[in-house]
Amino acid sequence: MNSFNAIDPAKSLASVSIRIFQGFSILFFCLSIYLGYLSYLDFFPDWQIVHELSDGEINWTGNSTFWQTLFFAIPALISVIAFFLLAYLGKVIRKE
Repeated sequence: MNSFNAIDPAKSLASVSIRIFQGFSILFFCLSIYLGYLSYLDFFPDWQIVHELSDGEINWTGNSTFWQTLFFAIPALISVIAFFLLAYLGKVIRKE
């Protein structure tokens, strides 16, 4: 009956912060996938991938739709990794 039950405010704040950042990563994932889909449907026809060097420019030949879709797929993959990393970190914090 006389046991001391302390609630650690830093632990609660960290848990809430992790949930908020997980929500942001989900929103970023959805936005990246949606923009990747739009680029797959060729809604960004004016984008040209040009790499400028000191002695000139290199225009990438091939399908620019592929490169545009890849441009949006990489952030989506990073946000999925961030989501699961934050989930693991939240699990570790709750366990302590």
